[in-house]
Amino acid sequence: MSRNIRALSRQTGLQQNLFTAIQDSAGNKGSPDSTDLTALAEQWRIGEAASYATASFYDFLHSDNKGKREWVCKGTACLMNGSSESAAAQCDNHGDALCLGYCYQGGGLLRQDNEGKFQTRALSGDSFQAVTMPVYSFCDTAVLTSTVDHVEALYRVALDCSDAQQQLRLSGLRGRGGAGFPFALKVQACAAEESVEKYIVCNADEGDPGAFSDRYLLEEQAHKVMAGMYAAGIACGAAQGVLYIRREYPEAITIIARAIEYYQDLPADISDKFSFYIIPGAGSYVCGEETALLNSIEGQRPEVRTRPPYPASYGLWGKPTLVSNVETFATVPWILQHGGAAYSSIGTQKSTGTKLLSLDAQFVRPGLYEVDMGADLETLVLEHAGGFKAPVKALQLGGPLGCIIPINKLAGLKLDFESMQQSGFALGHAGIVAIPQSFPIRDFLEHLFSYMAHESCGKCSPCRLGTAQGARLLEAAGQGEKIDSKLFADLLDTLEFGSLCALGGGLPLPVRNCLEYFQTELAGYFSTGESA
Repeated sequence: MSRNIRALSRQTGLQQNLFTAIQDSAGNKGSPDSTDLTALAEQWRIGEAASYATASFYDFLHSDNKGKREWVCKGTACLMNGSSESAAAQCDNHGDALCLGYCYQGGGLLRQDNEGKFQTRALSGDSFQAVTMPVYSFCDTAVLTSTVDHVEALYRVALDCSDAQQQLRLSGLRGRGGAGFPFALKVQACAAEESVEKYIVCNADEGDPGAFSDRYLLEEQAHKVMAGMYAAGIACGAAQGVLYIRREYPEAITIIARAIEYYQDLPADISDKFSFYIIPGAGSYVCGEETALLNSIEGQRPEVRTRPPYPASYGLWGKPTLVSNVETFATVPWILQHGGAAYSSIGTQKSTGTKLLSLDAQFVRPGLYEVDMGADLETLVLEHAGGFKAPVKALQLGGPLGCIIPINKLAGLKLDFESMQQSGFALGHAGIVAIPQSFPIRDFLEHLFSYMAHESCGKCSPCRLGTAQGARLLEAAGQGEKIDSKLFADLLDTLEFGSLCALGGGLPLPVRNCLEYFQTELAGYFSTGESA
């Protein structure tokens, strides 16, 4: 069935996209009605069940949001600092959004006007304002936060670079979305496929609560991101690129659209080689998983695909596709301008280059930080960021699929893939959210499981059932019903080894961090007197 829908959706291409049409059908209503979905099914010659399945999946298209014009951020950072409740008190009949990228301020709000246009604001005092993101660079060579003096030169270097694949290999650049997969291998795999139709897809929907680095790059460094996609397209033999951008970042969508117009006015020898398209998301964390994202672009329900085949050979509409994230693409132009060897000299031997980190509003100096890979975490937190505004017991690093680091374990931790893994932690997307001393770890775990249960695509049973069961157990524990430690450990094993993707498979690490380092606090909630 999915291949049939894929083929039918492909007939109209990226300019007349099925997924965008489903969103447009909602208009100012907040949710498409049955008449809209039936008409779309007839227009695209798909079953009505398929259009209903897609529309019902996304937060901003769900019937619960019908008629709503405001969404309050309920992301982890806003929950931890208490700003969600303060923001909600200012609104009537609001919906919930799961991260709006205002973590450095708190109290994020998404609004839709009478013309259907979206904007984001953050609570400042007793009103919602556009609050500027603080940006800091603590590295010798700023790769991502440096200004762009000549936009055309970014694309010209990519066009003229005859050994782009070699430079990317020399750079050692690893994907910045969390997995750390060597970017050059993705380029090589896609380039090796024999197909006249290939795609470059920028995953700008990796919406880890607490991370706002993608928002910064899309809004402030748009041409770095696009030039990286352009370079990948030239190297792979792809002529079309898609930026799949979170609906929660409406300003980013507008800014990228302007950047595309600017690009189209560049000399024809540049702009004729590659075309850019924007596909706005509709509110779904799992669309940060590359195959779910591809299904979403195709207008299908964004369920994770089984692999193999991998996107490099069977991606968007079944064609070879390179999928990578915003920060990875934004790094590519610097590598092509200065050389792979220069980039590999920054950071550590295996984790080269620089990294963006997002620090939430509970730090004395919250904001976006660029540091060398391998930088000392304790120095970043206590010196560069000035420590905390109130007592903190732990840090969530890398979002819900990252890790939980107790404050007393910061010493000696380095911000690179290997050091974190060796210490039992994970770098992830590198958003850092402070967990207050007063916030119960049981409540945090319930929040974590509930969030993942809400965001699960539902395709595999371990994730669909396991996240919901974990949330139920922790909620019941808060009401005095103890959790069987062995069964809970089995649940985590099932999630880790049985899930199709990292949404279920990555959840056990931060949970186990909590069970290990906050055993005394959690002991009373488990039947054996041990957390697990």
